Amino acid sequence: MLITLEDIKSQLRLEADYSEEDQYLALIGKAAESRMSEYLNRNIYVEGTTIPPTDPDGMIIPASLRLALLLLVTHFYENRSAVSEVEMVELPMAFTWLARPHRIYPQ
Repeated sequence: MLITLEDIKSQLRLEADYSEEDQYLALIGKAAESRMSEYLNRNIYVEGTTIPPTDPDGMIIPASLRLALLLLVTHFYENRSAVSEVEMVELPMAFTWLARPHRIYPQ
């Protein structure tokens, strides 16, 4: 994973030993990573990984994308339903602001 369960818990201000939602937290972490890769149209690799020569658009995750992932996880965690009595908000602008410079647009 590009972000660890510990990163996610820290971002959400959950105690490190809180484990009741670990499966859910791992799920939204994986979903955020998948969505990020789809948005960018490229594969993202953890630091220390060698990008395969068959993936010319692959990239090592920079700090800006780590933060964007954590913001996306926070959004998923705090908005667990697509239907609500309160006004639903679109994904925070900060995610797009952080991720867009790394996006590859299909030709």
